[in-house]
Amino acid sequence: MDTNRRALVICAHDDDEVLGPGGTIRLLANAGVQITSLIFAEGNEGYLRLEHRDTIVARRQAERQEAQRLLGTADCIYYAYHDFEDLQSEDVYRQIMRAVRQVRPQVVFTHLPADYLAHRTLAQIAPEALWQAGWQCSLELGEPWPVSELYQFPVLELVSKPSHLVDITSTFETKLQAMQAYHSQHEVVAGILDQLEAKARAYGSLVGVRYAEAFVRSGFIPKLLADPLTLWPEAESASPETTAPEGT
Repeated sequence: MDTNRRALVICAHDDDEVLGPGGTIRLLANAGVQITSLIFAEGNEGYLRLEHRDTIVARRQAERQEAQRLLGTADCIYYAYHDFEDLQSEDVYRQIMRAVRQVRPQVVFTHLPADYLAHRTLAQIAPEALWQAGWQCSLELGEPWPVSELYQFPVLELVSKPSHLVDITSTFETKLQAMQAYHSQHEVVAGILDQLEAKARAYGSLVGVRYAEAFVRSGFIPKLLADPLTLWPEAESASPETTAPEGT
């Protein structure tokens, strides 16, 4: 039986990994979960001055490496799509399937269908591609692998009704440091560090903690509940892993 815990984080842009589930990623890494990120866009439009246009992609790559070091992301699968390129394609669908079969995660995180185009597109494609990755088909992409849990996260928009809130009080400073590593984006998204803190405080206030991150568990992948008594809180483990979404 495979007892290794693995998670896949599917993002449109590299800084989405920080802006969305960054604190949760650090918690999972602290608990020994192997984290892999799948990133599609190269960040070519994220420059403020024309003289930086030809260097922004290389700069973003260096920033990503430092941010992922801070978060504890173990591996990164990276594609060089343009920021404004349409990700609604067969290639992207198959790349998600290939990543799932390669990484073999039990838990996947990706965008909610909010924010702007690339985020909405992945939020639509990823759940279906994950489901398809578990089928006996397209075997050139790897052996089928069924994902147990899919959690979707916001980046810019607030979630009014999250299904899960993760207490990231102990890792919030690391989340901020990881976002600070993206120096090139601080003026592109003005006040982003303040936004991060305000949202984390807002989510935390819903469950009585200082900082939290919000997730919505996708119903696209049904969950087997063998024992309905596990619905009661006292049935949950008190181990550190319970600070992260269930199913990890």
